[in-house]
Amino acid sequence: MNQLDFNEFAKNIADYVGEEVDKITAETDLYSDLCIDSLGLFSMGIYLTGIYHLEVPLSSVAIVSKIGELFEVLCKEGVPVHE
Repeated sequence: MNQLDFNEFAKNIADYVGEEVDKITAETDLYSDLCIDSLGLFSMGIYLTGIYHLEVPLSSVAIVSKIGELFEVLCKEGVPVHE
């Protein structure tokens, strides 16, 4: 299990979507609140896995709808990538 900080994670999400960090919570809906579609979610996943140097199964990312769920996937299923 990865030890990620949710506040830093929220800041990275806010930077990616161009939103204020205080609007990003675990309950923020990727689709209705941030207007991200499935392709946007895939792109965000690539962005985040690059920041945290993790590999995550695409099938796990594809089923999330809330920021907290995405955070949990990275924490629980992310595999460190050694460069």
